[in-house]
Amino acid sequence: MNVVEVKKFGGPEVLVAERAPDPVAGAGQLVIGVSVSDVMSIDAQLRSGWGREWFPVEPPYVPGTGVAGRVLSVRDGVDASWIGRRVAALVPGGGYAERVAASVETVVAVPDKVPLWRAAALIQVGPAALSLVRAAGLEPGTRVLVTGAGGALGLALVGLAATAGARVTAAAHGPAKQRAALEAGAATTVDYPGLDAPGERFDVVFDGVGGEVGGSAFRLLGRGGRFFAYGVPSGATAAIDPAEADRRGVRVTGMEQVQFAPAEFGRLAAETMREIAAGRLTTVVGLAVPLERAREAHAALEARELVGKAVLLVTARAVRYREHGGPEVLELEEIPMPRPGPGQVRVAVRAAGVNPIDRKIRAGLLGTEMDGPEGTGIELAGTIDALGPGVTGWRLGDAVFGQVASGALATHTIAEADRLVRKPDELTYQEAAALPVAVGTAVRTLRELGVGPGLTLLIHAVAGGVGLAAAQLARALGARVIGTASERHHGVLRGLGVHPVTYGDGLEERLPDRVDRVLDASGRGVLKLSVKLTGDPAKVITIADLADAAEFGVRFSSGRGTNPEDDVRALHDPLAAARGDQAREDSPRVVVRVPVAEVFSLERAVEAHRRSEDGHFLGKLIINAEDSFPR
Repeated sequence: MNVVEVKKFGGPEVLVAERAPDPVAGAGQLVIGVSVSDVMSIDAQLRSGWGREWFPVEPPYVPGTGVAGRVLSVRDGVDASWIGRRVAALVPGGGYAERVAASVETVVAVPDKVPLWRAAALIQVGPAALSLVRAAGLEPGTRVLVTGAGGALGLALVGLAATAGARVTAAAHGPAKQRAALEAGAATTVDYPGLDAPGERFDVVFDGVGGEVGGSAFRLLGRGGRFFAYGVPSGATAAIDPAEADRRGVRVTGMEQVQFAPAEFGRLAAETMREIAAGRLTTVVGLAVPLERAREAHAALEARELVGKAVLLVTARAVRYREHGGPEVLELEEIPMPRPGPGQVRVAVRAAGVNPIDRKIRAGLLGTEMDGPEGTGIELAGTIDALGPGVTGWRLGDAVFGQVASGALATHTIAEADRLVRKPDELTYQEAAALPVAVGTAVRTLRELGVGPGLTLLIHAVAGGVGLAAAQLARALGARVIGTASERHHGVLRGLGVHPVTYGDGLEERLPDRVDRVLDASGRGVLKLSVKLTGDPAKVITIADLADAAEFGVRFSSGRGTNPEDDVRALHDPLAAARGDQAREDSPRVVVRVPVAEVFSLERAVEAHRRSEDGHFLGKLIINAEDSFPR
């Protein structure tokens, strides 16, 4: 299995991806296939060599103590019903791995409605937050100060305290962390230098920083206050004078409040999952990177700029099917994190398009044979998060869009590096994901039709993705555009300079005097009329009616056999590509926009495919993958 090891004490660079034997469950244990690993600040501190007098770890070792995934096997004596269940667990170490062995006492079931990444992010933070808030005895109006309020535990505490009715002041460094704290429920925020200024007195302090910051927070406690010191990212506990605490009657509680025996942890972890499912407990995941990039997570924690939690993604999620059929054959599955080969990149998908061809492939209408599970979706937008051998010109984190062979409906997928285009800043990921197929098809068919100045182009189903892209490009080429569409879309189409007409009987009478070219994107039996209107089947192209195309001598344009480089050039400069000119390739030009008709999550892929089959929407159906994994 793949793991990340600390090879020696030092900076983040000592974290190295390695191979290790699969773990074997011992007495009272089970083996978990890890989907997400938690990253704690203490992981980075221990890696640096700090705390060796309290934590006797010696390199090489695999860090990590919190995971979420599925149970793969159990030891004799452990209830076999655990196998296959979604779980989160606390482990004694070794969490940065594809598999871990965990004591059943520290394993908790994850409710179906709770994403595994959220369970991993809160498996250690949640019990600590619940324990601290409960020990503080918060009531409506209690004045609470939280230091480290922009961190994972700090944000969870802010939210729980605000829900309890307390008035929360969040101490955090920088506007991003303070903004997150306000969103979590804080009444006000302060940066750490502001703690030294005279001001409000507090009843309770939750100190997640320690050192001088903790000392400043302690001085703001009123008589009889309660001080909880549970974090030492500064490297030292809060600077508190015990005599001063006694004089003011302040109760000081240390790390013991967030350290649990296995049975107590199991109880609090189960409560954590219930509170997450109910929406009462949450935190922010500010960084999620694949397992092999654990160095980045540690570097972000050490820079003290990360908002919330960092997690490591061990698996991906993908919409797949195992047999041809209707939308119901689609399932969202956990899959091994894909690894790019030579000339390839892995894309962390932000958005993906749903196209008519997707459902045709899924239904087996194109004669494709299945050889195991198949992914679906051929266009996407996202960020590059792994480079295969030999790839140049791209960097990790680059925002891209383009086409893939299949599998765009996923959190992570593989793409050929030379088939991607840099995403323009003025396009959102969803807008960019709506373009590759529509623009590529529009450019190809307009060139095949020879659309240019002075010609009148009729587009059947002009309100679809291809129709809208073709209409905008044809107008830019100097052509007049007529389009069939439902009447409710006519206003938008007129705004694009399209002359809209309704579908149905009597269409010929509703058309203007002349039609020179026809692009059929509807497949609604319009080819006979289209040939009649143009007087020549060579002036008609369909992308949707293969059955009638041969009967009427019309070209069916599928894009099969075309040069992939043409699709890339089309995305760089659609207008130049449609003219047949040399396309600019320094930066993509946004000359076409396709409206996003409706957005679905990966979990609603079946619904998205059904909606695609229904038709009658303006623009493109988009899958938003961002909600399925943190970014």
